[in-house]
Amino acid sequence: MLSPEHLLWLEHCVVIFFMTFLHEDAAILAAAFSTVEDQLPKWMAYVSVYLGIVVGDLLIYGLGHFAQKSKWLRSKIIGPKVERLRLWLETHLVRVLVLCRVTPGLLFPTFVACGWFRIPFTRFATVSILAGAVYSSVVLTIVILFGGLVLNHLGYWAWGAAALVIVGFAVRNSFKSRWSNTTEKAMGEIPPSFLSVFKKYMPDLKLKFHGMPSLDDLKKRIGSAEHIPNNILYIPVGIYYLFLSLRYRSLTLPSASNPNIETGGFMGESKSAVMNMVSDGQRTWIAEFVTMPRSNVPAEEDLAVALDLMNGKKLGFPVVAKPDIGWNGYGVRLVEDKSQLLQYIASFPVNESIILQKPVTYDGEAGVFYIRIPGEPKGNLKSITLRYFPFVTGDGRSTLRELIQNDSRTRHRAGFYLGGRSEHVGFADSDLDQVPQEGELIRLSFIGSLRVGGLYRDATSMITPELEDRFDKIAQSMPEFYFGRFDIRFESVEKLSRGEAFNIIEINGAGAEAIQAWDPNVTLFKLYREFFKSYGTLFRIGNINRSRGFKPMTIRAFIKAVRHQNRLIEQYPPAG
Repeated sequence: MLSPEHLLWLEHCVVIFFMTFLHEDAAILAAAFSTVEDQLPKWMAYVSVYLGIVVGDLLIYGLGHFAQKSKWLRSKIIGPKVERLRLWLETHLVRVLVLCRVTPGLLFPTFVACGWFRIPFTRFATVSILAGAVYSSVVLTIVILFGGLVLNHLGYWAWGAAALVIVGFAVRNSFKSRWSNTTEKAMGEIPPSFLSVFKKYMPDLKLKFHGMPSLDDLKKRIGSAEHIPNNILYIPVGIYYLFLSLRYRSLTLPSASNPNIETGGFMGESKSAVMNMVSDGQRTWIAEFVTMPRSNVPAEEDLAVALDLMNGKKLGFPVVAKPDIGWNGYGVRLVEDKSQLLQYIASFPVNESIILQKPVTYDGEAGVFYIRIPGEPKGNLKSITLRYFPFVTGDGRSTLRELIQNDSRTRHRAGFYLGGRSEHVGFADSDLDQVPQEGELIRLSFIGSLRVGGLYRDATSMITPELEDRFDKIAQSMPEFYFGRFDIRFESVEKLSRGEAFNIIEINGAGAEAIQAWDPNVTLFKLYREFFKSYGTLFRIGNINRSRGFKPMTIRAFIKAVRHQNRLIEQYPPAG
């Protein structure tokens, strides 16, 4: 029969064993406390922690394994981040299982992935047992020594402080992404810096934007509105939206502006579905693309589907990969080859669609804002906005990093280029340390969105009857399309003014802003005036269509579409 002291030790061991399932560091701290304070034999503390760690590892592996047979379990624990790990596990299993012990947030998805991808159990268990033995013994020894040394000086305050550190660390991790930049770097699967892609596929762009007007006459590089956080800047716009909703007695009236598009194209619509609305006679203006669903299968299977679709449309590499439900350039990237496409697919949310589009090599980019009042025979172009991608110009002395940090505009968005933003592919340190030649233009991003530092310029004066007629024909080939913006790439402003030499890369509906208002030369007052004018027209069109029998979406369906898009944005692969 066990003595009371032995029973107490056994209770400690059981608690420590199960505590490892909740938090290994907390279990190690408890084991050290029991050893120093309650004279729990060290070998019992080591065995309890070690067995708990190993059994926990095997249980997580089992979850991944049984998720193959359980749809409910699969929906809870299998996601794009777990799927992406397959590329890493196949070549670096030992390194992965060791590294995940010390990389926050990596252990659970890694071990689940091992079970999900049927990594041989014997191989997994062997590495787990050895890594767990080393980790538990080293850390527990350090904590026991720490506890014994400071106990005489700080007493129980030392254990309390240590417990607070453990709890604080756990809480901090619960509020941060479990897939941090540290984890991305540890995986060694970071997308390539855009600098190498840019030099490979667009070598001619060195000293200027071909086909685009000079920026010399811009009075300032950053507009007043860009200094204001969006959640503050859009408060007056939101108030005006509510005013229009009361006036027209509908919060979702914009969804009726383009009745054949979900939400009218306000948010959450399929970009490919909108482009497919363009009739065959006008499809020549659309940059060729295919759409593929990201299925809940290994990424290699979806890669095969993507390659078949690309072959069917004679699309080769490089290809632009982007979300079908997209916004503001999130998830848009130039993909160079099969391996990069596989990585992109593996990182993409399952049960959502990816657009693979032929890159348009023209340097010119613009947003063409179109409106047609229902019942009127012809539509009008309200504005043209030239979009310059973010760039710096070399001086022959400064490194790329210094150029970015010293330029008033790029400094404002430096986090996107220097690797500080997880939603964007930053430059490698080797690229940032390069010294561009004097006058050399360095493109900092594949996308030209204002979000990543793109520069917008009002070019409404470029509108010509020929250009207006061209886009009116395209728009009228789309059933019930009245309000939106065509994002295009073009060869030169001269040819564009004649309605020639351009390709449409995206069509936006009711959510299309009057982006010419983001020209740095535009005052804040004029920006709001343009936004209010645009929303007033949007509600007017929706009201006319409502009188024609098109019902606005319900508030519930509208909010569901908006929330769905917002959730997806957080899951997309980094943009380029």
